[in-house]
Amino acid sequence: MSRLRVTLVPCVIGAATFALVASGFSLALRRAAPVPDMNVLSPKLAAYRDHAADYDTVFIGTSRTFYHIVPDEVETAMQAEGCQRPNVFNFGVFGLTGAEQDWLLDQVLAAGQGALRTVVMEDPLPEARSLDDATNERARFFHAPSDYSATLNSISSFPESAPKKVFRLGMFGAGAAYDLSGVGRAAEFFFPAPVKPAPYEMDMSSDGFEILGSISSPDIEARRKDFVDHPEKYDEALTRYGAASDEAVEARAVYLETRLRRLQAQGLNVALFVSPDPEELDRTPRVGLELARIAPDLSVLNFNRPDVYPDLFGRNLWFDHSHYGEEGARKLSRLAGAELCRDLKQSDAGGQHAVR
Repeated sequence: MSRLRVTLVPCVIGAATFALVASGFSLALRRAAPVPDMNVLSPKLAAYRDHAADYDTVFIGTSRTFYHIVPDEVETAMQAEGCQRPNVFNFGVFGLTGAEQDWLLDQVLAAGQGALRTVVMEDPLPEARSLDDATNERARFFHAPSDYSATLNSISSFPESAPKKVFRLGMFGAGAAYDLSGVGRAAEFFFPAPVKPAPYEMDMSSDGFEILGSISSPDIEARRKDFVDHPEKYDEALTRYGAASDEAVEARAVYLETRLRRLQAQGLNVALFVSPDPEELDRTPRVGLELARIAPDLSVLNFNRPDVYPDLFGRNLWFDHSHYGEEGARKLSRLAGAELCRDLKQSDAGGQHAVR
């Protein structure tokens, strides 16, 4: 036993020393490194920062927000409902997770001071469940120690089974360890590529909205083909609505309320946007209903309810199994604008500027 101890102790001390030095070096390089260029997120953030004074209303969320919220339609519907016509910015981002949304909200608040009046946020996606998703460049940026609390909060509150949460915790740990190890970071810093890749760009003429399918890719084409070839999947997805589930949603509702209250405390009007999404019919409607129950004063635009909004669930409106095409997006946006206006007129803060 003593011989084993003599062998192991130096190894443990050496490993701990290496980890400490590597972590310190990696964190120092992180502070010196710029924010990475990220698809959709980076060009939208740059556009918003350049024109933040022009926008008083921002929708922040996932690809459901990106492809489903048409700013012009929301603005027209709000005006028709009796509100001042707002200027809406669509800040939908592919795969937006909890820690990413918290960071993005901070950027929007900082840039929009003086102009921003209303923030409508979507429930972000769960954290990564694969090693690739936890260690890519974007994920690495959001694995900073300052993001640990937000990520753990998101994982612990998400409505899923304990084994799934444990798995996500494992992926989060792997991503954090990868980041702290400094693997690849020093090489990028000391030996930068002679020619930097062109930054991501996107057409911002629609204030951040994009029609799904207007820009093609193999992934988008595959998703469309699967939807067209398998109508039975859509029918099966609809059966999830109202089905019994043992995944509690209370913690997620509290998670969302905390973030909405933080925005509200800064004098902003706030709302939760629950987008139609057949693949989430067993979760997001229940989260929206629970938030409305525990915080009845908050605006909850809960559109993922086929019984309440049957016209939003015609199969012809959908591009794939969870995203609308243009017709569906415009139809939903008109409803979202009308309901948001009605809720604003009933709120103390919103009433000060909502009615024309």
